[in-house]
Amino acid sequence: MYKIPFEYPSDFPVTELRDLINEHSVKLEYNFDADFDNPEKHTLTGTEAQLVEFFHELDGSAQSFPITEFLEYIQDYKLV
Repeated sequence: MYKIPFEYPSDFPVTELRDLINEHSVKLEYNFDADFDNPEKHTLTGTEAQLVEFFHELDGSAQSFPITEFLEYIQDYKLV
């Protein structure tokens, strides 16, 4: 399991984000104590596979998702 910082994409409809969260079984959390501009204000929790698929779909089908770089990035946020 991983808990990674998440910055909500302002140009992405909230209903689509909700659907992606549900589809990929990731958990979105909000840190009410964080400063407004803190990059860890929002976090996503999920398995490696769940997070990869979530971000791959969030990026859109027209873009090439950097899976190797993403997997390296999330290693710093491993919970178990």
